[in-house]
Amino acid sequence: MRNRHLSCYIVAAIAVSAGLQCASLAKKIFDPPQIGVDRVEIRNIALTGAELVVHVKINNPNSVGATLNRLEYTLDVDGERLVRGQKEDKTTIAANALSIVALPLSVSYAGMRSGIAGALTKKALPFSFTGKIVLDSPVGDLSFDIAEKGEIPVPDRPRFEITKIALAELGVTSATLMLHIRVTNNHDFELDIRRFRYEFSLQDNLVSTSEVTVERLVGQDKSMAVVLPVTLKLLGLKKGVVDMLRSGQLRYAMKFHLDLNTRFGPVTVPYEKDGLTSLY
Repeated sequence: MRNRHLSCYIVAAIAVSAGLQCASLAKKIFDPPQIGVDRVEIRNIALTGAELVVHVKINNPNSVGATLNRLEYTLDVDGERLVRGQKEDKTTIAANALSIVALPLSVSYAGMRSGIAGALTKKALPFSFTGKIVLDSPVGDLSFDIAEKGEIPVPDRPRFEITKIALAELGVTSATLMLHIRVTNNHDFELDIRRFRYEFSLQDNLVSTSEVTVERLVGQDKSMAVVLPVTLKLLGLKKGVVDMLRSGQLRYAMKFHLDLNTRFGPVTVPYEKDGLTSLY
C-alpha cells in the first residue's frame, strides 16, 4: 500500500513538472507581449460617478497573432479600490503590432473619500491598474500579468449660470419662458461646445425636456450666451404651477448636461440649479 501511495506521488510530481515545463516551453516559443496602459480617459462626468475608458496596450512581438480571451483587472484611483472585474469579449491581437483594447468602466464617487468635489477639483487623479490577460496563442492559453500606474487628467468644468428667466408670452392655453444661460470657458484653450441637454421643473413638476445642438467654439476666458425657449401647455399643468406663472414668482429647478470636445476627448459634464426668480 505504501509503495502504491509513493507511486501516486511520483506520478503527480512528474505531471506537475511536465506541466510547468510545457508552460515554460510555450512562453519560449511565444515571446511574452509588452502590456501596459496607453491612457485613461474620462468620457462622462455625472453627479454620482464617471465613465472612464482604460486603453490597454498589448505589443505582440511574435510573427503570429493571438486572441485575447480574458482581461482581469482592478482599478485603484487616488489610493482607493473602485473597480474589479473582467472582460471576456474576444479581441484579435495582431502579429508584430501594437493593439489597443478599450475597456469602458463605470466608477462611483461613493468609493472615494473626497467624493465628487474632490474628484472634479483636481487637475489629475493618480491610478493603479493591475490584473492579467489570458491569450489564446498557437501554443495554447498563456497568461501575462499587468501592472501600471499613472494619472487620469481631469478636464476643468466650464462655469454655468442661469442669468435670467423671462416670460415671453402668457396666453389662455400656453406660456413661453426664455431661459438665459451663460457658459464661461475656464481653460487656456478654446472650448468646443457641442450640445445642451436639459430638464426644467417648476414646483418640483417636470415641465420640459429638450436637446439643443450648439457647435460653437468659446475662446479662453470668454463666455457664450444661450437663450432656450420653453413652451408650456397650461392645460396640462397643475393649478399651483399656473398660479405661480401668473403671479410672476417662479420656483424652478434645472438639470443640465453639456457635451464638450476637449483635448482629453469627448466629455459630458452635469450641472444642477434651483432657485426663485421674478418674471416681471
